[in-house]
Amino acid sequence: MDALKVRIDGMEVSAGKGTTILEAAQKAGIHIPTLCYHPNLRPTGSCRVCVVEVEGSNRLAGSCHTPVEAGMVIHTRSAKVLEARKATVELLLAGHTGPCVNDYRAAHCDLHNIAAEIQAGPPRFRSRKPRCYPPEDSNPYVRRDMSKCILCGRCIGVCSDIAGKKFFSTAYRGFRSKVVVDFDEPLDKEICRDCLLCIDYCPTTALSRPGQADRAKIEPESEPDLPLKAAVDRKRAGLLPELKRAQENFHCVPQGFMADTARSMNLSPGDVYGVATFYSFLSTRPTGENVIRVCKSLPCYLKNSRKILECIEETLGIRPGETTPDGTFSLELASCIGACDRAPAMLVNGDVHGGLTPRKIAKILKSYQTGGKG
Repeated sequence: MDALKVRIDGMEVSAGKGTTILEAAQKAGIHIPTLCYHPNLRPTGSCRVCVVEVEGSNRLAGSCHTPVEAGMVIHTRSAKVLEARKATVELLLAGHTGPCVNDYRAAHCDLHNIAAEIQAGPPRFRSRKPRCYPPEDSNPYVRRDMSKCILCGRCIGVCSDIAGKKFFSTAYRGFRSKVVVDFDEPLDKEICRDCLLCIDYCPTTALSRPGQADRAKIEPESEPDLPLKAAVDRKRAGLLPELKRAQENFHCVPQGFMADTARSMNLSPGDVYGVATFYSFLSTRPTGENVIRVCKSLPCYLKNSRKILECIEETLGIRPGETTPDGTFSLELASCIGACDRAPAMLVNGDVHGGLTPRKIAKILKSYQTGGKG
């Protein structure tokens, strides 16, 4: 197979087809900092610390998962790259609830070390709602402090692909995103006693051995079972339709249903719970017979959607996240419902209602109270 010729930081490098930019750079002795990447796991590109600049591209590329192409000219330390890395690390640090300098385990934190390596200063970004979680000390083998988690996904990958246990998954969305066990429960698995790989792969101190400052790095000889991972991904493709049917039938996705679905599809409860909590049109808590979703995107906001929301709240006596006592209506906020040309707009179940006014609101709600569709 002919080698591909690329230029990295002015150096000509030969790489085989399918080689990533990161691998090509490492082969040439060029250092690119990484955080979520691990050579034993499939790259996810979730942290964006390893970004590089490729001439001719209008965006920075994640070097851990971007394959080289013949003739590429790559810059790993341009001003644009360095600024992006600093901003990324500062954002990750801003999500922490305490300064690493006070943590005696900070020397084992890759995020802390990368911040020092790239000379990132104190975060310019301030979170109004820090990601605060109480440390989980119930497991005698693994201590979890999710306030230190950076959502890199390493624990998910090693638990699934190498250990074959599939305890971890990602749940919720946006700033509430979190690595969860089963249905967001404490990690109380006795089987962890003979594994502990998640600790060795965690780049921060979110996972550690209880009462130990040291974390010996154990590199397993086995490679991830990629065909098995692909089979699990195919099963996940059929998961969302099942959850949507549950939402329609039960007006929520019950935990019992998620547990049964996980068993029948050979998925972990966390896999199912993660999907159920990510999509805003699914709910793990009971909703009313009719779910109202008021669009809060910019076009609707500029068309005074706040007044529409206040009108609904006053009419039904509920606020977003609540359900009327008779179970007829639930009220939710939605980021976008795809009806910008009809702003301000809302969804009731699957029906779009646009060009809303307080008078229209009363008429629409009354039609659903009598079993109509607005």
